[in-house]
Amino acid sequence: MEKVMISKEEAAALESALEVNGGDRANVSQYHGVNGLWTDKREALNNIDLETLNVALYVGYEIEPGPEDKILEYYHSLDTSREFSSEWQMSLAVTKTLNLLNIKIKGINC
Repeated sequence: MEKVMISKEEAAALESALEVNGGDRANVSQYHGVNGLWTDKREALNNIDLETLNVALYVGYEIEPGPEDKILEYYHSLDTSREFSSEWQMSLAVTKTLNLLNIKIKGINC
């Protein structure tokens, strides 16, 4: 069985649930299966079905990249070594778009 992909928020919520349950994975799983309604810092767990939660608890999980991570990965994949090349211009377009939207991403425009 492979690790599951969960969001950064879901991962933080899962770690918080484990922390308040003394690291007891079975308690977290049982609460999720019976109550299924998390609040506060653990509210993001409401987006995860029981099977996904159990795989995350017992097999492991990876954090799926968020929008900023995807943009940063794309930006760094561009070959900007040749000035005025199409990829160089695309990197400028990414930077300008982020600035117009007032979005700051470390490694691109801040």
